[in-house]
Amino acid sequence: MIKVDQAFIQAFINGGFGLEIAHENILYEPTTGTEYAELINIPNDITPLSLNDTDETDGLMRIILRYPENEGAIQAKTKADEIMAVFKIGSRVCYSSQCATVTRISRQKGVAEDGWHKTVVTIGYRAFIAR
Repeated sequence: MIKVDQAFIQAFINGGFGLEIAHENILYEPTTGTEYAELINIPNDITPLSLNDTDETDGLMRIILRYPENEGAIQAKTKADEIMAVFKIGSRVCYSSQCATVTRISRQKGVAEDGWHKTVVTIGYRAFIAR
């Protein structure tokens, strides 16, 4: 499963979105007034696809965009659209021979949170994992 996490993180980095990244379980102090992204993978259970050698899983990759509060929502929405254009339905992300296929994508309504305008992009995926 770790390779699915790495595949999405690497694809986000390779996308060149120009955002600092607050990685999971690494101390990150945001710079006031500078937008950034948090990347979180939420996998589901792994289930057997066959009796042989393959398991299946799916899950959600969440990209939480944080932009300065009270500066409008257009920048965050524009960046969300840019990200969604890279992670199109049917596209694949891979890391070290483990791939995941994007099955759905959405953007939630922005909300104010702790001095930031937070917009969440959710990428649904499906992956087949060798045992």
